[in-house]
Amino acid sequence: MFKLSKLKRTVNNENNKIILNNVIGAFLVKGGALFVSLLTMPAYLKYFDNQQILGLWFTILSVLSWILTFDLGIGNGLRNHLVHALVARNDLLAKRYISSAYIAIGAVVILISFLSIILFRLINWNIIFNISSTIVSKETLYITVCIVFSGIMLQFLFKLITSILYAMQKSALINLLSLITSITILIYVSVAKSTDISTNLVSLAIVYLLAVNIPLLITTIIVFSTKLKNSKPNIKYFGKKYATDVMKLGGIFFWVQIMYMVITTTNEFLITWLTGPEMVVEYQIYNKLFTLIGTLFTLALTPIWSAVTKALSEKNYAWIKRLYKTLKLMALLAVICQFAMIPFLQFGVNLWLGDNSIQVNYVYAIAFALSGSILIWNGVLSSIANGFGELKIQSIFFTIGAIIKIPIAWILVMVFESWISVIVANIIAMSLYCIVQPIWLNRFLNKKN
Repeated sequence: MFKLSKLKRTVNNENNKIILNNVIGAFLVKGGALFVSLLTMPAYLKYFDNQQILGLWFTILSVLSWILTFDLGIGNGLRNHLVHALVARNDLLAKRYISSAYIAIGAVVILISFLSIILFRLINWNIIFNISSTIVSKETLYITVCIVFSGIMLQFLFKLITSILYAMQKSALINLLSLITSITILIYVSVAKSTDISTNLVSLAIVYLLAVNIPLLITTIIVFSTKLKNSKPNIKYFGKKYATDVMKLGGIFFWVQIMYMVITTTNEFLITWLTGPEMVVEYQIYNKLFTLIGTLFTLALTPIWSAVTKALSEKNYAWIKRLYKTLKLMALLAVICQFAMIPFLQFGVNLWLGDNSIQVNYVYAIAFALSGSILIWNGVLSSIANGFGELKIQSIFFTIGAIIKIPIAWILVMVFESWISVIVANIIAMSLYCIVQPIWLNRFLNKKN
């Protein structure tokens, strides 16, 4: 009876209910997104019929997506400040933060777009992406890059709605947007007739632009017409103080984002540069499989950041401690699952890719399982630390990781003559943070006793 009543109290706790609802929603939606993602890879292989061009496409997306990190941390700064305004039910304060954040991000978009118009024509994209102009012409590559870049600039602005949804504890809806985007791209690459390289690349770039941005735009309109109709952005409510508040906290988030990006999103670029774009396809096959469990685990973590901020606002430290303990046990289970899938990998790859299957290298598989495990552990630590707004440890050790990753990757690729060295460099770069951050978190939480 005692355990039953304790379970009821746990389930009925408001913060637990918010997390539970978001996690269930995220699993339902993101589960579909993962399934769609697995179907997309064979469809991509059929659409391009050339691994070098497919590797180029993945690298373009990866490199240009780095720009999304250059939001000066405005999205994350808004996310944390907006939680406090919403908990206090202060519509005016929320409106001031939202208006100031949109105007600040709009200014960043205009500045980056202006600089890009000047710079893009001066860049030799064939050298950047390590692909001969006899395979992909300079003009085709330039047009493709410009379209993808335009899509990312629009996403830069519209993506602010996701920070607002996080603050509203509606993280499951963000996964629904990703699912809609993935389904749109899957439908296109499945039904579109593969023609020449130029048409394939440019057409897919246009579909990407629309598939990413239309769901974000529609969601923005819906949110500010319903739940936050009293807080919709208005230029009259822009305030320097509120923009500074958002960007001050956001500035630290921004630095952490940049350093984390250098560590985790440079893999495609480094593999392209150090071994060739065709190797990116093999990397993507391992990466998609070994990020499955990590992605599912991340789903459970999605509402944690803002829920911790909300609990901090309510001074509910006992709940945060129980949450941290639960997350550590879940992370251990996820790591065990990562390694348990290795013996079945060849069977899974054959089933997934059919005639395009590859011979699994089990040393590579162990490296990916280890890398995935570190990212799972990092997810737990960062979600709690971000919720507190305490980013000192992340800013120091992600900076060290970012500095050492590229030289380590280069040296290891030269020594072992394999792209897997880039993943090993990832593991080394992330390890320091994963050791130091839990020590700091334990001390911080013990002080709150």
